[in-house]
Amino acid sequence: MPSPKIVLTADRTLMSLYRGLSLATFFGCAPALDPNRDKSSIWYKILGNQVTPKILFDFICNYAPHTNGVAKFAPYGLRKVEAGLLRDGFKREDVVVAHPDHIEKFIGPETEVVGTHEMDPLGMGPVTMTFTYGRRQMSYDEFYCRELHQRINAAKKKTGSHAKVIAGASGTWQYNYAPEKIEEYGLYAILEGELGGIAPEIDGHAGDFFRYLIDGQFENMDPFRKRKDFLLYFFN
Repeated sequence: MPSPKIVLTADRTLMSLYRGLSLATFFGCAPALDPNRDKSSIWYKILGNQVTPKILFDFICNYAPHTNGVAKFAPYGLRKVEAGLLRDGFKREDVVVAHPDHIEKFIGPETEVVGTHEMDPLGMGPVTMTFTYGRRQMSYDEFYCRELHQRINAAKKKTGSHAKVIAGASGTWQYNYAPEKIEEYGLYAILEGELGGIAPEIDGHAGDFFRYLIDGQFENMDPFRKRKDFLLYFFN
């Protein structure tokens, strides 16, 4: 069975129902790892580099339900993109909102685009910066975003996929302050902006935007100039 042309996803912290506890959604801001912890300390002997125990975080940030790897729940922005693509002529089998733990199932030779919804990808949000002492520790938001991109890149390598990976939604501004992550994560482009999670530059134009992207029509444009209704930042 051919892989879908467009795979949309988000990391675990954005897919969890957090056991129905509304304030628990802030738990992704909690520190996950302390790379500078003294290895002779009692905390290192008990937890290693972990700060907030992963077993505790994973219990609260419980796995989101899925059907054969297709997410049952997803951020609003991803659903808007999905709906826009179906409205604009893409077939149901061409578009999937994938559960982050099953992303490998959907990335293959036929996959053209992988889109990720990112709210705090590098842990630079104000609450996260407070909890992690200004990023001296790594938050769970960053930890699971990094894991997602590692899984995407591993799946691409395994299947020989040349899919273009695009990061979008409200947190993508953070890459301006850590541009080395763009190369590390293998990002083709970043789509900035927010309208329920979808950049206003493609609202109402999702189909055309993805067709231009798949056809390579953005690649020779000035990266800081609009092409019709679109504004996209490229790194290739």
